[in-house]
Amino acid sequence: MAGLGNNVGNSFNLRSRMDGTLTAAGQNLSVWYYTDSLMGAGSGFQGDRDLPSAHIEVIEGQTVTINFINASWMPHTIHLHGLDVDQANDGVGVTSSVINPGGSFLYTFQAPHAGTYHYHCHEDTVLHYARGMYGTIIVRPPSGSVSEAWAGGPTFDEEVLWQLSTMDPAWDSFQHSAPNGTARFKPEVFLINGKETADAMTDVYSRVVVAAGGKAYLRVLNAAYQWARVSLGGLPFDVVASDGRPLQTAYTTGVLELGPGERYDLLIQ
Repeated sequence: MAGLGNNVGNSFNLRSRMDGTLTAAGQNLSVWYYTDSLMGAGSGFQGDRDLPSAHIEVIEGQTVTINFINASWMPHTIHLHGLDVDQANDGVGVTSSVINPGGSFLYTFQAPHAGTYHYHCHEDTVLHYARGMYGTIIVRPPSGSVSEAWAGGPTFDEEVLWQLSTMDPAWDSFQHSAPNGTARFKPEVFLINGKETADAMTDVYSRVVVAAGGKAYLRVLNAAYQWARVSLGGLPFDVVASDGRPLQTAYTTGVLELGPGERYDLLIQ
């Protein structure tokens, strides 16, 4: 299942880190991210890269806790993007709380409808988001199945998560957003799961591999500051869910466009 479905639970420990690295566009860029402390320090998505941050898988209807420890030298939060939570657990600093360096906070919420969701830092969001402080939350159906999209929904043989993002190398030295700096974003780095094209094509966590006649489920998150266009070399696919909810009527297409922060679930045969 391309590494998904291996860490389903209801209790997680996330730490913020600002010591990550990424080599892209011929440069060494610094990365800020969240690591799952159960996977060891320095591990973001799938434990083998700093960008994107660690992803989380929970079960619909269960109470979920995220123990967030700010292990960095800058204030951060965890905003649960797209999940219906109360204000205290929403992770927007001006309306809930900001976690200062060395501090911690226990986010608590009930997992909503099975689907694809998002989390990111909401402190100086313009900069922190672009530097890599984002990840994906997958809500599994009440049965806990990792081969069914939601209760009574599509089933599949293979599951892959694509987290699309961009980076502007000029922002690599910024420590805070400001009109004379972050007013302009000129992306030169285009990533799938933190990998540029050549590496993404061979990345075990990004490739979509399924036997003839089988079905693959592709979850796509656009964590970039511009629209993204997804196509599969002319292969048609069914768009079955958007932003964590099933579509009333799924539709078949060969091209999908996503705005910043949007998530779509695709069924491929």
